[in-house]
Amino acid sequence: MGKAAAAAPHEFLGFMMMNAKVYSLRYNIGEDLVDVKEVDLLNQLEISEVYHCDGLVLCVAMDHSKLVVWNPYLYQTRWIGPRLGENFNIRDIYSIGYSDKKRDHKILRFVDDYSAPGPTHVFRSEIYEISSDSWRVLEAKPKWEIQIDEHQRGVSVKGNTYFFAHERYNNCADVKDFLLCFDFTKERFGPRLPLPFHSYNEDCVTLSNVRDEQLAVLFGDFASSFFEIWVTLTVEPDYLSWNKFLRVETTALTSFRLDAFLGGSFFVDEENKVAVVFELDEYLSTFTPHQNKAFVFGQAGYIHSVTLGQVTKIQLLCPYSGEHIQAFLPPLVCSSSYRPSLVQVKQPLCTKGNATCSMGNG
Repeated sequence: MGKAAAAAPHEFLGFMMMNAKVYSLRYNIGEDLVDVKEVDLLNQLEISEVYHCDGLVLCVAMDHSKLVVWNPYLYQTRWIGPRLGENFNIRDIYSIGYSDKKRDHKILRFVDDYSAPGPTHVFRSEIYEISSDSWRVLEAKPKWEIQIDEHQRGVSVKGNTYFFAHERYNNCADVKDFLLCFDFTKERFGPRLPLPFHSYNEDCVTLSNVRDEQLAVLFGDFASSFFEIWVTLTVEPDYLSWNKFLRVETTALTSFRLDAFLGGSFFVDEENKVAVVFELDEYLSTFTPHQNKAFVFGQAGYIHSVTLGQVTKIQLLCPYSGEHIQAFLPPLVCSSSYRPSLVQVKQPLCTKGNATCSMGNG
């Protein structure tokens, strides 16, 4: 894949992760056709997470040893290591955004190792500045009663990142859930923001954005076999208002099931009142899925599905046991509204103390 261009008026252009690789994504409006193609520049790296903001793509390596920032338009990549003396952790949560003042692009590393009890519990936020190739630690919080699960991906809107979060369980199955915004200008988390529903641990909740202007959330009710999508009318770091976009009953759709832990990534086409949800196909009695699929839904329900390619089993680290396991991972879309960026991310020279130098020779 060469330089990425802006999407044509009749299509959405974005990026996704499938079988631990990064793919470009095109969705043809009106024809409901979804086409994907592996990104050659990144095919030597297995990816566990992928994020997008303002024309830049952030990838997390499957072994959690490094980050990669990619500018598809300039065809540039930068490999980023942790702070000197530090290691990235499987429980780390990342996002990419920018500040309003100078549009400085930054990466947030959110460390919340609740597996370490008492005084050894680790909580802090770190910021990596792309312009200076350096990490710095933000003020730590000694007591954090909020939990952002490591499988929950934040979504960028207007340079800030929104996370689905909840209170810590503390042996209680029913806890308050909400959104949190990390403001990249103020470099801090904002207040709890309301959701238009209440979810439980078994339910599927995923976030998406709409043209980088609004926030969208999918809620899949485990017990009732339906999902609904809401889109914000107003989105600010300290205020949200919602409007229901669609609701779909999935009882009769035997080939579709939302994975509450890793599945349910999606994007919406507001103009044509369509949502595209990415999942694995039907789970057989052996629990072996066959294909990665994009399911297209409209106001009246299911329209059709598009097969994206065969599922392969991926070896990954379990965040709870720390052991290697093999699993089928659902496809994960991180952007459907790509616009070219001129931000330079090419690999800087190695100088003492910078994040590039901390990568060593690897």
